[in-house]
Amino acid sequence: MRAALRDGTPVCIRAVRPSDRERLRLAFERLSAATIYRRFFHPKKGLTSEELRTVTELDFRDHVSLAITVQEQCGERFIAVGRYVRTAPGADRAEMAITVVDDYQHLGAGTLLGHQLVAIARSAGVRELVALVLDENRDMLELLQNLDLPVQRTIEDGVHRVVLEVAGSTPEIDQRRHLGQHVSQPC
Repeated sequence: MRAALRDGTPVCIRAVRPSDRERLRLAFERLSAATIYRRFFHPKKGLTSEELRTVTELDFRDHVSLAITVQEQCGERFIAVGRYVRTAPGADRAEMAITVVDDYQHLGAGTLLGHQLVAIARSAGVRELVALVLDENRDMLELLQNLDLPVQRTIEDGVHRVVLEVAGSTPEIDQRRHLGQHVSQPC
């Protein structure tokens, strides 16, 4: 699916594929230490082969992952990745995470992914998306709040547990519902 960031940058939102391991590895290398810490809750130097396999070999029932890409002379480059994983096969609750490469933060990439993940989750029967967010990660907390869904939030030891209720409908999300069915198509 084609879209544009707030600054007008044209992007593609699509499903992550097994052939994306190298794109994902390169995207991770472009993350700052602060972004890595906010996403993983600890320093991390890279993604292991097993982690790359896990995040690129998806079933799109219990494990869904989307990427936002930009086109460059050398090809397609990942600038953001969002995913959810059901807490158990077929469960109506899933854990979600969104990561945006530093150069593209604050341009709406995370919000685009959030809306797409919500639409896909809703159509797949997921009723709640749960995100664990460090207290210092105000950008992610704001992103989740701005998805215009009922939110429950608790905090313990500096980690927010944000529960988004996706089972209900809002007009904005209903308009986007069909988009989740098309993210696997090429841009």
